[in-house]
Amino acid sequence: MSDKSLELMMREAIGSNRRLLAHYSFSGLSGRHIGNELDGSINYGVIENCEPANDTGLYSGVVVGVGGTVAAAKQFTTGTFLNGDKANLSQSNLKVKDVDTLNFSSASVLFDFEFNSEVSDCVLFGSLSKTSQTINDQVVKGAKGYNFGITKRGHLFFQGFNKQGDFIKSSSFIELSKRNVLGFSVGNNTLSFTNCDFLNDRFDQVTFPIDTNFIANNTEFFIGGSDVYFRGGPNGPSGEFATSNVSLNNFALFSGYIPPSVMYQLGSGLAGTYFEDAGTTTFTKRITGYNQTVTFKTGITGYDYQHTGSVEIATGRPMFTGSLVENGTTNIKEGDRYFVYETFNLDGVTGFTKEEVGFLHPNSGSQYTPTGEAAFDTLGLRDVEGAVSQFIEARGLSGSNTITVKLFGSRMQTGILSDVSGIVQEPLFETVIDKAAVPTSGVNFLGESLDFKKNFIKYLGDSIES
Repeated sequence: MSDKSLELMMREAIGSNRRLLAHYSFSGLSGRHIGNELDGSINYGVIENCEPANDTGLYSGVVVGVGGTVAAAKQFTTGTFLNGDKANLSQSNLKVKDVDTLNFSSASVLFDFEFNSEVSDCVLFGSLSKTSQTINDQVVKGAKGYNFGITKRGHLFFQGFNKQGDFIKSSSFIELSKRNVLGFSVGNNTLSFTNCDFLNDRFDQVTFPIDTNFIANNTEFFIGGSDVYFRGGPNGPSGEFATSNVSLNNFALFSGYIPPSVMYQLGSGLAGTYFEDAGTTTFTKRITGYNQTVTFKTGITGYDYQHTGSVEIATGRPMFTGSLVENGTTNIKEGDRYFVYETFNLDGVTGFTKEEVGFLHPNSGSQYTPTGEAAFDTLGLRDVEGAVSQFIEARGLSGSNTITVKLFGSRMQTGILSDVSGIVQEPLFETVIDKAAVPTSGVNFLGESLDFKKNFIKYLGDSIES
């Protein structure tokens, strides 16, 4: 559908849809309401003026040449005239009545059409009608409206009327394709042809000077025929010359003269389809700072000792052991000998020693004073007794001539030293919008691009007509 795309191009090129009087888009028309109009005894299939026309209540067209019942009219309209989302103008014309508000001397028309077969002469826009009146016994001839179409050689032509009578403006400069988006503009004593070449992003134009003061308004116009045609031809059921062997995709009628450069913009909207894209937001990460960590050297921090095992060492001799058990006391005289014992512990082995000594009575103060010459006198001993302890001795061998020695070893302690090795920086990130979504809209073309190539024209026979 070309409604939104055409509306977009109008906003960009001419500011609004105020100048769009009529718009017919036949794509998807079968899904829209097709009305009916009774004109006398003839039923017509109605093609409604559609958006983005400024007033869709005006400028509706009727499919001419359809009679019979309402059902028959609608069947012909939807089954024959509308074929493949196109209006087949070889089957009938479209008549637009009650166009009293249209200024024919200042108007612009765009067509999106394609030839059904080879190029043939046709009237695309037909509003020319002849008038005559008698003034002072003289017949004064005039005309209303004009025709625009294509000659047998594929040239654009404009048929009008001025003070010299009928005139035709044609151009061999514009080359046509199978499918064409073209039109004409009238106004300010100027006639312009515009052909849109979308494949090469350009437009072809031809401009003629004409006297627009002699263009009178008509009350109706045809799309695909005319009441008056310079070449003649078979008359249609409503008296018009049905001469168009083309299929119409879109049609637009504007008020006022529109220059070719603007017509090219509007043509892209007429033949294109509108699209909208919400766009895509893209994100990225950026560094906001760093986490800094000081690292230190590692190495030996010290030593400790641990029990690593034991070893048996031979001593070379047995180890004597023993124990003492006190066994009461006995009285001995001063000067008698007895044993004094001492115990010890060595590496878990208990033993004892003994020493033979002489007894001195405790009252002697542990000393003696020699007197006389006899032995006792000499020693200073007295004839007294005292009690001393008696012991029972128990002796033996350790059972082995070895000893067990515990072994110890040093162990290194490793860890972090106080010397700084370096600084590790860990970046911190945040996610931010790299590119915000930008909604876009525009126009894409529908249809086959090959149809727009300029290699379609084929001349039949040796025609020399312009």
